Amino acid sequence: MEVILDEIVENKKDEIINATKGLVKIKSVFKETNNSIKPFGGGIYKALDYTLKLGRRLGLKSDNVDGYAGYLEIGEGREMIGVLCHIDVVPEGTGWDYPPYKAQIHDGKLFGRGALDDKGPTIASIFALKAIRESGLPVSKRARVIIGTDEETQARGIKYYLKNMEKPLCGFSPDAEFPVISAEKGILRFRLTKKINNKEKGEIFLIRLTGGNRLNIVPNYAKAEIESSYRGLKKIQKQISNSKTNNNIKITEGSGNKVLVESFGKSAHASLPEEGENAISQIVGFLKNLNFQPDDSNEFIKFLSDKFGVDIYGKNLNINFKDKISGCLTLNFGLIDINSKEGRAAFDVRYPVLKKKEDIWCKLKKVAVSNNLELEEIQHKPPLNIGPNTQLIKTLQRVYFEATNQEPKLISIGGGTYCRYLENFVAFGPVFPGQKECAHQENEYILIEDLIKITKIYAQAIYELIK
Repeated sequence: MEVILDEIVENKKDEIINATKGLVKIKSVFKETNNSIKPFGGGIYKALDYTLKLGRRLGLKSDNVDGYAGYLEIGEGREMIGVLCHIDVVPEGTGWDYPPYKAQIHDGKLFGRGALDDKGPTIASIFALKAIRESGLPVSKRARVIIGTDEETQARGIKYYLKNMEKPLCGFSPDAEFPVISAEKGILRFRLTKKINNKEKGEIFLIRLTGGNRLNIVPNYAKAEIESSYRGLKKIQKQISNSKTNNNIKITEGSGNKVLVESFGKSAHASLPEEGENAISQIVGFLKNLNFQPDDSNEFIKFLSDKFGVDIYGKNLNINFKDKISGCLTLNFGLIDINSKEGRAAFDVRYPVLKKKEDIWCKLKKVAVSNNLELEEIQHKPPLNIGPNTQLIKTLQRVYFEATNQEPKLISIGGGTYCRYLENFVAFGPVFPGQKECAHQENEYILIEDLIKITKIYAQAIYELIK
């Protein structure tokens, strides 16, 4: 361990905290745009510009890669290692105790969307470069913090960077967990669509059912707008009295025979659906027994409830695969939108590293065909599985052990990082073993103590890779 690096980081504690607060305050959620300078919206561009200006102020070499990415760099030599970060965030959702873009500190925690995923770790990585540069320690390679811009959507930023810029030889992403992530499950996102022909209104008529913000979030809210006769309203009220989730379902009567049914859940990362309460799963389970008339929408809702519902392992679809390396397949019911013409439902699957996409797709196709549904692939990311004996992994394990005195086990995750787009890259932090994973949840935070600790760990790790 190079003690001087820890000392420099400790002396910059206030700078690190303030820089993180400044970045968290920027609402960098993806937005569709035709602006070639700001390809993913003004918020993301502002966050990218913020990090690059910070790096220049710290004396680091910087470059904006056409608004798709950016980088900050130190060192000399032909070879380069990389640290893969991102400054975009998922939508904030609801249920926050503290404002998601105020970056408030309470009880030693810095709260805000992106504080943990991935703005705090991005700032930590930048100050890690600064610490190495300021230390004067000898290096033989370059280190580059690469800043992505749409990791939470389709990773177009990092793909653009890799197509147009120099690729690092190896490195890590501070975007998951410690000790070292050697395996990441495959990610398959898909949509099911059904044509709805609801021209005539019956006793209970579905106007629209919507829920969810992003596929990689367990949805914490869904709502159904219904038109109902007096008799139909009594059926809805009876259904809620019989519902197992009646504490999470709310009915509001409006004017003109309108009824609003709301479902309240708990957000979580889509890779950990067991940690959330899926509001869409709850509401389709509630609505399926109402017998909407005409019954096209009712048929689709019943199908969704029976085949997906609260099943987070794909058992009802016969895709409940697992392996010894990465564990069980998980399934998140992420989005729903049913109206009088069409029903659309979208899902996020994280599948074991020893399985293939085709193993899942053939079974999904069979279900779709047998139920007269259109199946569409939204996105696919193959799994990552790196062996335990690479020099990169051994170096990161040693750094982690020296910093924490904890066994540096290799672990697998359901989450996806930029590492799967390059060779010889693994995820490394920032969540420590035993800690709550609060990425993509309301009240996301990073401990101030951990923010400084990970900066020290990243400084040591980068130095070991470039010395």
